[in-house]
Amino acid sequence: MVWVLLAASALGAVVFVERRLTYHRVQINTTALLGGLKNVLRQKNLVEAIDICDATPSPAARLVKTVLAQHDRPREEVKESLQQSGSMETARLEQRLGVLATLGQVAPLLGLLGSVLGFMKTGEAVITDHHAHFAQSLMPLALGLAVGVPCYVGYNHLVTVVGDIVLDMEKTSLEALRMVSEMEKPGRRKKKSEETPAASTENADLFEQS
Repeated sequence: MVWVLLAASALGAVVFVERRLTYHRVQINTTALLGGLKNVLRQKNLVEAIDICDATPSPAARLVKTVLAQHDRPREEVKESLQQSGSMETARLEQRLGVLATLGQVAPLLGLLGSVLGFMKTGEAVITDHHAHFAQSLMPLALGLAVGVPCYVGYNHLVTVVGDIVLDMEKTSLEALRMVSEMEKPGRRKKKSEETPAASTENADLFEQS
């Protein structure tokens, strides 16, 4: 059982390091990204804006690309596409986090099982040194706790990081919707010069709900 716990600790360490490095790579300065896109969109250069998103390895940039690529579609369709893309990006970020959660819960139980097996292994043998016997039998339990606690702490830390990334994704995608709307407003005014105030208010309310 000790070897099983050692293998579990190695697996937990690999998963934590891999996930942490992945999150570090995808965390970007969304303010700088949106600022650059805003300057490009003022010139109505959608192709260059999409190229900027392609060159940025971040789920937030991929969501912005979804908005830009579908700027001419109805707002509700764009929102639905954003929800689907956001769900896929979130699922991709949460990959392998379940491994850490499982190790954090199972490792102490494996250690307890190892301790129980250690006590049962004595059989009919005469124990002369009880202290050494108890110390050896409780070693798997101690190792299980030493593996399970860091795994659970690491899992909670990564969940917090994922939550921050998802929040940035939501804010960035909403800001991208606003930028696209501002880019299209001048054209809409020319085509709909006779638009009633009530219609304008309705569009504004729809945008606020996004």
